[in-house]
Amino acid sequence: MNFRLKHTILLLILAFNFVPDSNAQTTLNRNWDAEKIKGIRYVNYPNYTGFPFLNKAWDLGKISLKSGETIDSLHLKYSSYKDELLYYNKENGSQIVIDKEMLTGFSFTDESGKTHLFTKLPYDDYLKGDHFFEVLTYGTTKLLVFRKVEQTSTTPYKDEQNILKNMEYSKLYEYLFYSQEKGFSNVKCTTKSFLGKFDKEEQNSIKKLLRKNRIRIKDEESLIEAWIATENEGFHIQF
Repeated sequence: MNFRLKHTILLLILAFNFVPDSNAQTTLNRNWDAEKIKGIRYVNYPNYTGFPFLNKAWDLGKISLKSGETIDSLHLKYSSYKDELLYYNKENGSQIVIDKEMLTGFSFTDESGKTHLFTKLPYDDYLKGDHFFEVLTYGTTKLLVFRKVEQTSTTPYKDEQNILKNMEYSKLYEYLFYSQEKGFSNVKCTTKSFLGKFDKEEQNSIKKLLRKNRIRIKDEESLIEAWIATENEGFHIQF
């Protein structure tokens, strides 16, 4: 079984265990939508090129509340632009931005069948406060991604209404190793950046390990594979 398949299976298990069985919650959800989920109505973001959300559709997912309760079978959408979670209330057709304070995390499965598992952590390097991070690997030292999107200036263009604009939504994802004891350590999707996270005496051994497993770090998937392979061999990053 390859590293990617093992990783996918693990995330599915984690997402399944993140909240109780969906069948057990279906009845409760009908009463909980209005009573338990606090938030405000979503106001449309400015219409620029690019996309401010991680998922385009309202995907079925689950949320974990600070109170320890969980709610599943919700139609969710994560805003990478505002770092906020929205849900669609079918009963009244409203789109609600869930109060971040009441959440500890959430998960949803997108149209391709991929499960996304998020956790909330304090992170002061960007807009000091709590932020949502997608968990890419799970262990003592996790590999996370902060799926940040920002409005950036670009060459002037005309939108669908023929209005001239010069802003767009740009992906500025941040990849980080995280340890509850030691905090965050940024890493890029390159072999050089990845190797720089380890003691110099270990770097040659890790290079050989990556070659053996035919892993060349150039994107998110290869970064995940590299960390799983390296962690399985007992190597630890230097925070």
